[in-house]
Order: sequence, then C-alpha cells, then structure tokens
Amino acid sequence: MLLSLAFLFSCSASKHSQVKPKPEWVSNRPVNQEFYTGIGTCSKVEHQFDYQQFAKKGALDDMISEIKVTVSSSSVLRSVQNDLDFKQQFNASTKVTALNTVEKFDVVDSWENANEFWIYYRLSKAEYEEMRRRKMQVQVDRALDFLSRSDGMDIHKDFVQIIHMKIQSLAALQNYLNEDITVNYKGNDVKLVEEIFNSIQDQLYTIKYKPSVIELKGTVGKSLQIFSSSAMMKDGSTISNLPLKAGCDGANKNTFDRIETDNNGVATFTKARVVGNGSTLFLRIVVDIEKLITVDSLSSIVKSILVSMQPPPVSIKVEAQSLKIFVQDEELNLSKTMDQNYFEQIVKKELSDNGCTIVGDKNGADYIVEIRSNTKQQGVMWGNMLGALVEINFSILDSKTNLEIFSDGIQNIKGFQTTYENAGIDAYKKSLNDVNRKLLPSLLNGLFSGDN
Repeated sequence: MLLSLAFLFSCSASKHSQVKPKPEWVSNRPVNQEFYTGIGTCSKVEHQFDYQQFAKKGALDDMISEIKVTVSSSSVLRSVQNDLDFKQQFNASTKVTALNTVEKFDVVDSWENANEFWIYYRLSKAEYEEMRRRKMQVQVDRALDFLSRSDGMDIHKDFVQIIHMKIQSLAALQNYLNEDITVNYKGNDVKLVEEIFNSIQDQLYTIKYKPSVIELKGTVGKSLQIFSSSAMMKDGSTISNLPLKAGCDGANKNTFDRIETDNNGVATFTKARVVGNGSTLFLRIVVDIEKLITVDSLSSIVKSILVSMQPPPVSIKVEAQSLKIFVQDEELNLSKTMDQNYFEQIVKKELSDNGCTIVGDKNGADYIVEIRSNTKQQGVMWGNMLGALVEINFSILDSKTNLEIFSDGIQNIKGFQTTYENAGIDAYKKSLNDVNRKLLPSLLNGLFSGDN
C-alpha cells in the first residue's frame, strides 16, 4: 500500500514539473540594444492545430517591425517621400526587403499553458547589418554590370535596348533606393542610384518628334484619321522600336493609341482619339513609358518615379466636333414611376464632362443612351423590415440603325425599410456608389472605345 502511494505521488510530481512557470519575457518585453526582438502568441482555443505556426509568424513580423528603415538625405526618394501613396508603398516594400534579408535568428524560448502558446525570437543587429551589407553588394555589382554594358552599346543602333539595360540596373537596386550608395564608376565617385536615374532621364530628353500633320479634324471619342510621327534624337538619327502613345492629357489610358516605331523610326497611329470639352483640343504624342518599363521585377515605387520622368510631348491641334447624345431614362420602383430619378442627371453630367453634347431630340443624336432600372420585392428580412432589390442597366444604341452597341448593368443591390416602396428607394440610394464607380466608367468606355 505504501509502495502504491509512493508511486502515485511520484507520477503526480512528474506531471506537475512539466508545466513551466510563465517566464518574465511574456509579461515584460525584453529590451536589448544588441538584438531585435520578436514575440509571438496565439490562442490554442481559436487555432487548435496550427497555433504554433501563427505564433511563429507573429514573432517574425514583430521582429521585422523593429527594423527601422530611413531615407538618406541624398536619396532620390527624398523628393517624393511626403506623398502618402509613396509612404505606404515604401513601408510595404521595406518590410519585404527586411524579411528577405533575415537568414537566421535565434529561438530564445517558448512557453505555453492550456490556452496560449508564446514564442520568443532574437536577431543580432550586427549580424543583420552584415547580411544586409553582403546582399546589397551583390546587387550593386549586378547594377554596375548592367550600367557598364549599356554604356558600351551604340545609342544610334540600340537606343531602346540601352534604356532597358539601365532599367535592369535600377531594378537590381530597387530595395536600396533609400541608401546613399557611392561607388567608383569610370574613375569617378558617383551616387549610383542617382547616376542611373539621371542617365535614363537624360536619354529620354534627347527624343524629338516630327508628326506628319499639325492639325486634325474629328469627333470627340472617335478614332481620328490615320497620321504618323517620327521619333529621333537631337542629331536627327531616327529611333526604331520606341513605344509611343497618342492621346489627350488626363484622359483614360484606354483612349490612347499605342504603337512602336518601325525600322525607320516612324509610328503610324490608326486609333488615336481625343476626349474632353471644347471645339479645339490637343492630341499629345509622347514616349509610352509604361510600355518601356515592363520589367517583371520592377517595384511600383520605381515605376512611379520613372513615369514621372516623361519628356515633353509634341502636340497636334484637333478641331473637335462633340458627340450628340440623347438620354432616354426609365427608373421605376416596384414597376411604378418615381418622383425622383437617381441616375439621369449624373449620366448627363458625366457625358458632358467628357465632351459630349446632350440633345433633346433623338433624331438629332449620334447615339441614344438608355437607362433602365426597376426594383422588386425580396420579402420579410427580420422583424418588420422588408427587403427590395434594384436592377440597373445602361445601354447605347446607334440612333441611325437603332442597334444596341453596348450594354452593362448592376443587379441585386439590396435595400431595407418598413415598406417595400421605401426599401426600393433605399436600394436606389445604396446603388449610387456602384453606379459611379463601375457603371459610368463602363458606359464611357463603351461609347469611346473604337468607332462602334
């Protein structure tokens, strides 16, 4: 009997000794000037089978968040770092860069009880900086190789290829744009990132254009007559395979005609269109930088900066005749006419803002824009709340043939109120955001995309 009691006591004591007391680092975050710290935790109740993975990811994210990245006072990013979009992009990219730099870290400790799992990571700041310096040097060497190769090419034969090589050089350094990277290049100490950017911009600014016409006539939103433009350097040498685009300032990118110059440096535009208000508009011909910088690995930050390097365009005056549009509106609530129409005025305003003339007679119109909408009962939702769905359709008809050339719609936007009529009104109000965000742009694209 005494032996049995002793055995039970021994087992109980052994089981109890396996439960570690809560360590200090769980309650008080460790602070050490020589290490980055990462603490991760996860509920065993919410994640019964993968709590360790969640905690480890949290610890790694926590550790990475301690790595502060600043922009050097001489960095090319200094001029754009006050832009909110840039800040968000930069913060996201630096986190990825830091994560990719971490090769090893220490698991200091872990602790768990019945409900929680905790883990503690630590990364030596000195080791991290050495890893970062080593990886950066690899990319610096790669960037120098691309830049050196581009400088050895004949600009009269390989103008576009040289730009591509320089962009590849920049892509190698895109994770270090915040750095002041100074190297010796061709016997001179240069800031490498700035040197590459300036070299690209200087080359772009050597481009000149010679259009085949100085003035055109056409209809807003419709394809203009065929015209061409040569692209050349300041010395008169033509540039082949250079992507150009023709369009209006501030216009939707879908309205641009994009084409590369041929072997003689000539781009022939067959689908160029003008969009905007006024009887006189201007078509711009300029380098299609978006096409020029299609490098898979190029970050959005670098792309934004390169696009901002757009050299001056050449302008062609266009005597523009506006499209005449008749708007035919039928907005119903439970198949009944409403006292207020929700879409007619915003459609007319959007068309007017894009250079169309709204006419009151369909016989004098180029196109008829039809608005059709109606609601239907959805039934009792909860309590005394009733539901209704609105369906909306925008279409474009050729006034000469009465053929439909475009149609798009939104369905099943829900409204709720104590009567079906008011629920329908609520659905109309809730649909306005989607109409403005989706349906109106789709309508304009249908009206202005090609000659229908």
